[in-house]
Amino acid sequence: VGDGGPAVEIAAGLLGGALATTAHAAKAGTRVLINTSPEPFTNWAASITEDLGVFGGLLLALTHPLVFLGLLGLFLLLVIWLLPKLWRGIKRVFRLLLRLFGVRAEGPAPRAREAPDR
Repeated sequence: VGDGGPAVEIAAGLLGGALATTAHAAKAGTRVLINTSPEPFTNWAASITEDLGVFGGLLLALTHPLVFLGLLGLFLLLVIWLLPKLWRGIKRVFRLLLRLFGVRAEGPAPRAREAPDR
């Protein structure tokens, strides 16, 4: 690869951190929604699928890097589409839990309307 200088190293670090954060947010969001299911199969299946995905992704990155980059781009597009839906689902789960335990969820206090200066 070669020496790209400090600017390239910082850009690569930021890009790697952003990819790791995106993957973690998607995984954590799906786990919250999966754990609401009473049966154990979905959690087990998700764990096996994640392990196979990591193994397959590493193998693909080493043997066919351009295919891996294309699939990574598709994954990022999927996450951009999916994260807002996951976030709404997570909020729905927590609102349900708050109602279940009798905690009243209140939104932010409304702004007081000020009279215009005359």
